[in-house]
Amino acid sequence: MLRTRPFTTQRIYGMGFIVIVMMIILGIHCSFVFLNWWPKLWGFDAILVMFVYHIFFLNLLASFYQCIMTDPGLVPPNWGFYMGDETKRRRYCKMCNVWKPDRTHHCSICNRCILNMDHHCPWINNCVGFYNRKFFIQLLSYVYMSLTVVVIFTIPELYHRFVELTQDEDLSNKTLYAFTSVIVGMAFCVSMLLLCTLTNFIKFHMRLVLENYTTIENLEREEGAKSKFDIGRRRNWEQVFGSNAWLWWLPMHTQASRPIGDGVRWRVHYTRVIDEDEECPPSG
Repeated sequence: MLRTRPFTTQRIYGMGFIVIVMMIILGIHCSFVFLNWWPKLWGFDAILVMFVYHIFFLNLLASFYQCIMTDPGLVPPNWGFYMGDETKRRRYCKMCNVWKPDRTHHCSICNRCILNMDHHCPWINNCVGFYNRKFFIQLLSYVYMSLTVVVIFTIPELYHRFVELTQDEDLSNKTLYAFTSVIVGMAFCVSMLLLCTLTNFIKFHMRLVLENYTTIENLEREEGAKSKFDIGRRRNWEQVFGSNAWLWWLPMHTQASRPIGDGVRWRVHYTRVIDEDEECPPSG
């Protein structure tokens, strides 16, 4: 069931990381908008750049909020006590006193079991699980696109400032200009560093979604093995982003853009389940 993550004492203590993230985001944002492009408004090129950039930036903020506030998924009450005709072995969590569905793991930081747990992320002060994994991937994507715009359109500004400062012999009246140029240069360097860091990180998480693995499952996989939950790249993607491709960009859950399924019951690739059963030693 989709719900908002409640604020616990642990979550309040963990908000320090979110403050750090927001300071970095707003620092780069203010440098790019107010120092680079604000003096150039209302030129056509400035309006176009600001329009494209703010589409990415506003979606970044929305997906960041959703990552923090969306509950990643809680094991339904009394799940697993009535197994019906199912004979497969169930896992039990002694910390939460609940039966754990497939792909559910206990997070020692959140002190609870998380449906389809991917990992605990301190930068969003939340676990990435069934209901907010979409927002986590969106956050990475919008951060990457925003930083790409910042880097590309800061290079000409840095060059212009460098020429101005090196060719002008009288710098006494340009103290403020030199100071702001240092800030623009620092924002550019941080943006480049984040871009380089995020490139492989995004590729890694995109690949996990397409192969229907979580980070935890990927750590346990054998080389070259495919997930038994892999039902095709398109359907794997829809399990996270929803069935409507036109809404994959939207950092919000609607009926057509919410994850497919409930995080408890999972479709499996039949032949891989058979292969796993054949590998099990005979009982008795």
